[in-house]
Amino acid sequence: MNRKTVRNFSELKDSRLLYEKDLPPFGYLLVSLTALLLIAVVIWSLKTPKTYVVKSSGTIESTNKNYIMSAYTGEISQMNISEGSYVEKGDVLFTVKSTDLDLQEEQISGQIGVYNENISQLKKLEQSIMDGKNYFDITNENDRQYYNQYEAYMSQVSQNDIDASTYKSYGYSDAQIETELKKNSAKISELYYSTLKGIDESIRQYENEIDKLKIQNDAVSNGQSEYAVEAGTSGIVHMMGDYKEGMVVQAASAVGSIASENDKYIVTAYLGVNDRPRVDIGDDVNIEVAGLAQNTYGNLKGKLVSVDNDVTTSQNGEQTFFKSKIEIEKPYLISSKGNKVNISNGMAAETRIIYDEMSYFDYFLESLGLLTRD
Repeated sequence: MNRKTVRNFSELKDSRLLYEKDLPPFGYLLVSLTALLLIAVVIWSLKTPKTYVVKSSGTIESTNKNYIMSAYTGEISQMNISEGSYVEKGDVLFTVKSTDLDLQEEQISGQIGVYNENISQLKKLEQSIMDGKNYFDITNENDRQYYNQYEAYMSQVSQNDIDASTYKSYGYSDAQIETELKKNSAKISELYYSTLKGIDESIRQYENEIDKLKIQNDAVSNGQSEYAVEAGTSGIVHMMGDYKEGMVVQAASAVGSIASENDKYIVTAYLGVNDRPRVDIGDDVNIEVAGLAQNTYGNLKGKLVSVDNDVTTSQNGEQTFFKSKIEIEKPYLISSKGNKVNISNGMAAETRIIYDEMSYFDYFLESLGLLTRD
């Protein structure tokens, strides 16, 4: 015979759910939604990177800006250009009337000497890179610039010249080590040939300038009184002053510049001294152009291509920074409505150099002390 036990309501400790044993349908729905939400958060945290950036301000510039200048002092007798005008290579920009033929001839000869010296130094730099030996003397003022250029090149080479033992200490397999060594070798080879190509282009540019100066020198020697200044490339003219006929221009003084339509653009940015150790050549960069709303036009993309080896101090001595150059991938922005804006010389920009990134999942683990990165 079963005996029933009667208990007071206050003696009941467990919930009604335990006695009824069945979870209400709403409970199943709540548990399922919570589980799905947790799974979605985990997937998002694994797929979404958290980036670490260094911010800096800078100015957009053309990589091959061509300056307009007269190789000699004289009075402008005819002006054919103005701000924003388009010129073709070889167009006569303005003509200069000689004021002192002897002085001009001396100036031209001196400029030719400077260009020849630059060519000689560039050829020595080229030989240094090919031989892997610095032939410049840092104590020689004329050599110092090229000495530093060679050392900067070798610094970039050493950054990619990592031996197998280093990768082995990081736990890389033999196959991974071989892959990384091939990548490094390819980078060094690309750096070698691109550097030599740049030197050769500079030499050719100086040689072209010497040819022009020789023609001008012959004209001066023959007693010509007027000389034409021609456009060295096709593009848009920017005047550096309100030059008019009758005004005097000084030798080797820039009157304006020509921005070629096909030029690539860079951002010259200024890194704080505390930020320099965080960035490396090749880091990706997001570039926000001043005056264009980021949520409408987005960002330009670029890569960090160079950083000065030493700090630069502002004229007032209050600021020190590392000058860096960032190569821009595309010279335009397109708004969410499809409006296209081309970038141009002199635009201000804010750069964000991405020096590290990790998933939010790893970030949470690191915050909890469960993950340690090298």
